[in-house]
Amino acid sequence: MIKKRAFIIGVTGQDGSYMSKFLLDKNYTIFGFTRSLKKKNLKNLKTLGIKKKINLKRYRDENLNTILRNIIKYKPQEIYFFSGQSSVNLSFENPIETYESNINILFEILELLRVKKLNKIKVFNSSSTDCFGKSKNLYNNEKNLFFPISPYGRAKSFSFWLVKFYRENYNIHSKNGILSNHESPLRPSSFALKRIINFANNHKKNFLKLGNINVYRDWGWAPEFSEAIFKINNNKVPDDYVVGTGKITSLKFIVKRIFKLKEINKKFLKTNTPKSLRPADIKKIGTNPTKIYKNLNWKSKTNIDQIIKKMLLNELY
Repeated sequence: MIKKRAFIIGVTGQDGSYMSKFLLDKNYTIFGFTRSLKKKNLKNLKTLGIKKKINLKRYRDENLNTILRNIIKYKPQEIYFFSGQSSVNLSFENPIETYESNINILFEILELLRVKKLNKIKVFNSSSTDCFGKSKNLYNNEKNLFFPISPYGRAKSFSFWLVKFYRENYNIHSKNGILSNHESPLRPSSFALKRIINFANNHKKNFLKLGNINVYRDWGWAPEFSEAIFKINNNKVPDDYVVGTGKITSLKFIVKRIFKLKEINKKFLKTNTPKSLRPADIKKIGTNPTKIYKNLNWKSKTNIDQIIKKMLLNELY
């Protein structure tokens, strides 16, 4: 039996790494594309024990021929796009990079598939609930409008419509997963929950400085999302899906919970610190994942308390 080939753009990040492991377990051949092959950048793949099992390829933002040439050469059955600057905070500091990194490569891939008539290649784009932004709906589904308020949310919104446009106008097998916050030990420390976990596990009378903690998000478990992403990309009818738990929790609750579990005095917490505050922030955002449960039979299983404990214990699954 011939192995299926999957291209993962942004292979070294949390989602790219977990997706690689998920597909390797299904006997796929993985081509992983990354901007850097330095040891530090490959740590997630090494942590999961899969670095040597992936065909790693370096690409440059200013020259995407490496990716495009390999698509033509190997004609992968599936492409997963996880590349791009993914920090909301950093998107305010580097809006141009955020737009370019989340849009340009995806645009080039979709256009290549159109021109070369490679319509059978399945393309998954990782979108975000940040697209909903200041939506009046607390629990958003696929029918709700986008009101992004950050450069990151706007870039993800653009990429969403790009994928939808190529699907509906050129019959490209492309689809979006509108993903809620999803965590794991592979998360970079620039993300709030991972930063809190790192602080709690290495506390030495220093202070944890955070921005606004009176925000509510739908927090999921990243390893579970790999299955949802796979099901979205391999469904016979290409479509877009919201992926989340359907529940929201405040960052304040999470901090209190972690401090209690690690017996850390709340005096070591400082909130609304100027460097941590965003120019604009979504107060509450949740998901209504009814469609993916009904159509693809996927549902999250790990609640926020379990996620916190797994993170504190550095459990990968």
